[in-house]
Amino acid sequence: MSVCWSVCSPDGSSAQPHQVVAVVGDAVTLPCSLEDRTRFDDSPTVEWTRPDLEPKAALVYRDNSEVFEMKHQRFEFRTSLFHSEVKDGNVSLRISNVQLSDAGMFYCLKIPKEEGRLRMENSTVELVVVSLSDPKISMVAVQSGEVMVECAASCWLPKPEMKILDDQGRTLTAEKTETEEPNGCITVRQKVVLQNSTGRWLFCSATSGGCSCW
Repeated sequence: MSVCWSVCSPDGSSAQPHQVVAVVGDAVTLPCSLEDRTRFDDSPTVEWTRPDLEPKAALVYRDNSEVFEMKHQRFEFRTSLFHSEVKDGNVSLRISNVQLSDAGMFYCLKIPKEEGRLRMENSTVELVVVSLSDPKISMVAVQSGEVMVECAASCWLPKPEMKILDDQGRTLTAEKTETEEPNGCITVRQKVVLQNSTGRWLFCSATSGGCSCW
């Protein structure tokens, strides 16, 4: 039997329009642009908010600069605009070091200088955050000619679908356990017993939230 260590890569960064998927620890961009560019000058007022937080602001931009004192402490030093592109209508929000708690609905409010909030543009982006790690496969017991192999995917969210496959791509019947970690993510383990493991390759795969790891 040989052990195959896994490599993880997301399926894609966006699951559907206005829904963005990000991996914990990565950076992500929530798209937003000025729909009617003629109503805004080169320094629009932009407010990115989360309605479930107090204060609600993930970022406030006025008069060519951020208003840092209005930002929720959860987003301190983690959110920004692409400042050189604001004058061209790009007011997308960049979030660095994504956390599980960042998941939710974000509102992008674009407020014309002359018309104010009565004529503001509003768009919504849902951020889906997934937590994942490379699934690890290891030999955990040897007795009476049998080999027990364990595959573990630690701290995933949403809960992953896991498979142990042989070198022919066949899914092996395995015993599964799930553990909820203190931060809410899920650790999944599968164990399979092999009668004859000589010269066999085994692979472990885990899939969740548009991300697949092998």
